[in-house]
Amino acid sequence: MALIQSQRALAALYTDAAARVRLRDDPLAFAAEFALDAPGLAQLQALGEGRLLAYVGSLERKRTAEAVRLLPLSARARGPALRRAFVAYARRVPLGGGPDRYLRDVLAFAERAAHDAGDAPHLRELLDYEATWLRASSAAAFARVRYYSFPIARFAGEVAVGRTAERFARRPTIAVWFVVAGWRAGFTF
Repeated sequence: MALIQSQRALAALYTDAAARVRLRDDPLAFAAEFALDAPGLAQLQALGEGRLLAYVGSLERKRTAEAVRLLPLSARARGPALRRAFVAYARRVPLGGGPDRYLRDVLAFAERAAHDAGDAPHLRELLDYEATWLRASSAAAFARVRYYSFPIARFAGEVAVGRTAERFARRPTIAVWFVVAGWRAGFTF
């Protein structure tokens, strides 16, 4: 079996549930899809579904841990719900490549999750606020203005020190971020 075909097939098996189903249900079609010869297919089948799923689980845990690391306030405020939402997202959206893949992954997740109607509005806004700070901190040049229904900087500060309230009073807030020539600033009013 050629190394490149084997690597492509393994990558698909580790990241795509549909590929695992194809290998199990129609191994010859799977082999043809990845140009695998009979010994190469046999090697992949010998891995066993249990071992594949164990490795898939470890990749999923690493990806989720990166999301929690990059969005600590949202993870603290939303608790296990953020992890569950991220895992559901990660099972639908493959992780891209490159050195900033986790950052791009988390920003894409935050953009989708910030619009999720199932969350409380102040939690959606906190996720958007934290993701915008993350985007600003990783950009060479950036400008953004956001309107929030809650005093978002105060809420973020409360979450940072471990105090959260289930209900947070509405107060319109504007947040502004600038990144220019290495100078970074953010304001709320």
